[in-house]
Amino acid sequence: MEKQTYEEIHDCLIKPRINPQRRKDKVYIGCGAGFGGDRPMAAKKLLNRVKELNYIVLECLAERTLAERYQAMASGGDGYDSNISEWMSLLLPLAVDRGTCIITNMGAMDPVSAREKVLEVASSLGIRLSVAVAHEVFVNESGSGSLPEKLVNMEGGVSTYLGAAPIVACLERYQPNVLITSRVADAALFLAPMVYELGWNWDDLELLAQGSLAGHLLECGCQLTGGYFMHPADKNRNLSFPNLLDLSLPYAEISSSGEICVMKAEGSGGILNFGTCAEQLLYEVVDFRGVTFQPLSRSKVLCIGAKPSAHPVPDKLLQLIPKHRGWKGWGEISYGGYECVKRAKAAELLVRSWMEEAFPGVSSCVLSYIIGLDSLKATSIGNHLSSWRASEDIRLRMDGLFQEKKHAQQLAKEFTALYTNGPAGGGGISTGVKKEIFLEKQLSRTCFLADRGKANRSQ
Repeated sequence: MEKQTYEEIHDCLIKPRINPQRRKDKVYIGCGAGFGGDRPMAAKKLLNRVKELNYIVLECLAERTLAERYQAMASGGDGYDSNISEWMSLLLPLAVDRGTCIITNMGAMDPVSAREKVLEVASSLGIRLSVAVAHEVFVNESGSGSLPEKLVNMEGGVSTYLGAAPIVACLERYQPNVLITSRVADAALFLAPMVYELGWNWDDLELLAQGSLAGHLLECGCQLTGGYFMHPADKNRNLSFPNLLDLSLPYAEISSSGEICVMKAEGSGGILNFGTCAEQLLYEVVDFRGVTFQPLSRSKVLCIGAKPSAHPVPDKLLQLIPKHRGWKGWGEISYGGYECVKRAKAAELLVRSWMEEAFPGVSSCVLSYIIGLDSLKATSIGNHLSSWRASEDIRLRMDGLFQEKKHAQQLAKEFTALYTNGPAGGGGISTGVKKEIFLEKQLSRTCFLADRGKANRSQ
């Protein structure tokens, strides 16, 4: 297998596109994944059902999953989404055959290694393709950058939210079959192919606003088409099980004039209407003043009215900095039947007392709640006996955040001891310990980007 590599480093300042070409009058962009735990088979169904798709976006990265990838990479594991092989093995044959470009942020903390994994999968399938990468790099004080084979976006795992511009640059330079990014604003994954294909420029603010609206609607996958929507208590949301089972991931038709229709596959289940569109837009917490949704059919909704911000170009970028927060320990146990709540309360007191015997004072670091009784409330309901008696099947959960690992480990040990030392009828104990990382946010004026293209040529 012959490989060709290209690379370029540049700053993150948005520069006007020089004579942007309109390649299409309309572009069709689908969402193949709305989060890291989404279903690859659903993405394959969308590709099968919607033959006109030009792009399919796998949006699999969040701040939580970015922190997990940082921990994994710091421990010698993969800094990219470890499921990328499964996704690509399933989607590449059909996507490459159809000419559908896959754009994904599964690169996370190590998009360069993610590219190598995709090329490896393609080679095993006998597929010829090119893979591009758009990601942040650390540039030293002299202003020169380095592109090592094993890359962390920036020193210490710092990661900056990138926009659509580096993705557009990759599309222009390489016309790849697959494009992998590091941390990118979710909607930008969808906006970039619109800008590239429809000839938009960075000062076409009305068009960019409409494109961003489409991106926000698509980025959470089936949440737009009936997922996380069904509720038997609401006649407008009470989907039947067969209808819920056959959800279609969404896609959009975007015209060069900025007209947007979001759609689901014809004949699929789920629901796409004003309610699902409005709910998704509210979920994204964006400025929705002036936006309206006009259902054109059971599978198509026209979206109009998005307007640019009064300050459309930010002077700073959001950066995420991994910080060690301590060690988390937790445990769960189930109790059922008569006076199950009292038994769970007794179990909680036992674990707290045992913790105090081992390490005085640390039980104050433990939060307890009872799933099925007070776990969905901001504060405990206290000693309301009527609610206690109504509960017939509950689960005690205890979480502790400690400065020292041994304290987290002790909580897990003491919780497990409930099997032979706690109240009657407890079961299904689960415990765990992990290092807790959170992402501190700051604003930065500078960031350097790299784009790389690499192709394999199977003999």
